Amino acid sequence: MTRATPILTALVLALTLTACGKGGKPDEAKAATAKPAAPLLLAPEDLRQVGQSGLIGAPVITGAIQPARRADLRAEVAAVVLQLAKDNGERVRAGDLIIRLDPTAIRDSLTSAEEALRAAQQSFEQTERVLARQRTLNQQGMISMQGLEDAEVRRNSAQSELAAAKARLVTARQQVSRTEIRAPFDGVVSERKISVGDTVQVGRELIKVIDPNSMR
Repeated sequence: MTRATPILTALVLALTLTACGKGGKPDEAKAATAKPAAPLLLAPEDLRQVGQSGLIGAPVITGAIQPARRADLRAEVAAVVLQLAKDNGERVRAGDLIIRLDPTAIRDSLTSAEEALRAAQQSFEQTERVLARQRTLNQQGMISMQGLEDAEVRRNSAQSELAAAKARLVTARQQVSRTEIRAPFDGVVSERKISVGDTVQVGRELIKVIDPNSMR
């Protein structure tokens, strides 16, 4: 063997080892030389706990608030709407006039009731005088008991007529007062159902009044 043979052999061996080193495990070599990744830092406000909401499956309740104190004012007499003193959204005090109905026809009834009462009063007073005279005559023996009893019947009938006339007058006055619709309490007009000139019958709804402080 010449001297060049060992040198050639060593050169071939070195090239072989170099080739093996290059084609062996490149990923491991990169991993060995790569810098470690920086850690991810999180603040407490960045964290959210994920869980089942306590509202899931709970009943959903819907509704509307209503005033506990309200009044639906209706006509108590048949008449024509003469005046609207208050309108929607306006505040009222207890006793304030809200609606005025035409009292003309009802005042005519009141006048008739007053005249009827005067006539009934006069009739009763007359029968009272007759009865008193009949009692005196009966005591004197100038008339029979039948005559006295007849006078008492007429007096009692006139007394009943007088009571009825008084009751009719009270009713007529009440009817006149019912042509003025007033606020039953402090509140607000929430809904007007009529206009000036409308003819309303007994029971027709005219206006609503609510107390906004009683909303619930």
